[in-house]
Amino acid sequence: MSVSPSGNSHVRLLLGAYVLGALSEEEDRRVAAHLGDCAGCGAEYLEMADVPDLLAMFTEADLLEGLGPDTGSGSGPGPGPGSGPGSES
Repeated sequence: MSVSPSGNSHVRLLLGAYVLGALSEEEDRRVAAHLGDCAGCGAEYLEMADVPDLLAMFTEADLLEGLGPDTGSGSGPGPGPGSGPGSES
């Protein structure tokens, strides 16, 4: 999906790609211009602006680990079920 030639359409669907630097130069310019004029899109952009820095904290192996057969079973980063206060080791 791209921004309309007038640059006036809402760009919420492009914000993720914009934050990650994955848009063409033309789309990037249009989204940047739109963010200056649209408080709603600007606020949404600010909510996700740190995503590239957060993703940089992970290695490729970290990210692929979540795609394994155990996805959703509590394995992966962080404490699992039963590891909170008061649980026995």
